[in-house]
Amino acid sequence: MEIGPGLGRLTRPIAAVARRTVALEIDRGLCETLRAEGLPPSVELRHEDVLRADLGGIARELGPPVVLLGNLPYAISGRLLGALLGPRNPFRRWGVMVQREVALRVLAGPGTREYGPLAVWARIWARPRRALDLEPGAFEPRPRVWSTFLVVEPAPNAPEINDLGGLRRVVRTAFQHRRKTVRGALRGRVAGADLALQEVGIDPQRRPETLSEIEFVELANAIAVSGRSP
Repeated sequence: MEIGPGLGRLTRPIAAVARRTVALEIDRGLCETLRAEGLPPSVELRHEDVLRADLGGIARELGPPVVLLGNLPYAISGRLLGALLGPRNPFRRWGVMVQREVALRVLAGPGTREYGPLAVWARIWARPRRALDLEPGAFEPRPRVWSTFLVVEPAPNAPEINDLGGLRRVVRTAFQHRRKTVRGALRGRVAGADLALQEVGIDPQRRPETLSEIEFVELANAIAVSGRSP
């Protein structure tokens, strides 16, 4: 599966090695250009918004193993990666070009400025790595920022999660108030957080960005198991 084939510069090399490719392009003009120029018969071009597409359904349609490739539009890369990072990802591997600042948010570890929800999801469900950085001059038209090509593979042993929605709410709430202590960030916003912090042994005076992905999972699990799902 390819996201944003553009003028097909990557699509054609992909078709040379893939038995079948579905390429999603939101720009109608680019779709018309690609169709006029012609694509290999193994490529199916779809005029579709990737944020609204059923990526899991397309992956099942293609049949495993499926690799996801794309030069992600900078305006949606964070949202798209957040949607892809989860327990039921259908792809064997992804290779995605993103703005370097987004890549730093994916690769960040606890205690760093870039650490936030995107890094937590990546550390729970994936094993991302930086393959290369590209300067603005490598692209046409030339962007104003550096880009990073990330390779992402599913984590072999993700932790058990009792309430996925609860976990996402705990993490997002904590980082929305990251300047507070974890107790201050969650108090009054996540029911039962104070007791859950005590149960799992997390110092309530710590800042949210110091909690590891496993500590977030344990905290959300404690809330869910006690019937206090946020």
